[in-house]
Amino acid sequence: MYELFILSKLLDGNYSAYKLKFVLEMVLGANRKMSFGVLYPLLDKLEKNQFVEMSDELDRRGKKLVRITDAGRERFQVLMREPVKVCAHLDDIYQFKLLSLRFVDATLQKSIISDYRAQKIAEKADYETHIHDLIEKHLGYTFYDQALQNYHLQLNLIETKLAWIDEIQDYYEKEN
Repeated sequence: MYELFILSKLLDGNYSAYKLKFVLEMVLGANRKMSFGVLYPLLDKLEKNQFVEMSDELDRRGKKLVRITDAGRERFQVLMREPVKVCAHLDDIYQFKLLSLRFVDATLQKSIISDYRAQKIAEKADYETHIHDLIEKHLGYTFYDQALQNYHLQLNLIETKLAWIDEIQDYYEKEN
């Protein structure tokens, strides 16, 4: 997951590890942190696989910059084409992909947008089924109100994500 993010950021230009960490935390949100204990081993792995290299160039703080290689550009394209498996980080992976659409062709852009929309629509249908089952089978139980509130929260979050997907799609339709 973070490999995709790092490679996409490096397509914008060279970054120090500190700046990559800062930008990743900004994208993930206020309550999500990236430790250097996770970042540096990942950068080492990417360098070992020749997807990135450490530049002799320094940033204004005197930190070495990381640069993407041609193999890293190819790896980025492979990661963008990979289907996203249902997992706890599904939304993060799609967020990274959607924020990186400018680096892929229009066909792949449409495919990623369509896949994420389909995933969110399926998730919405699942929550609607859960609500129906909750009302039919568990009305009056002590957990009922909290479960119903949670399901409604999840539906609202999905609606927000679907609206964001629509915004991204509109933007790229105008660009292409």
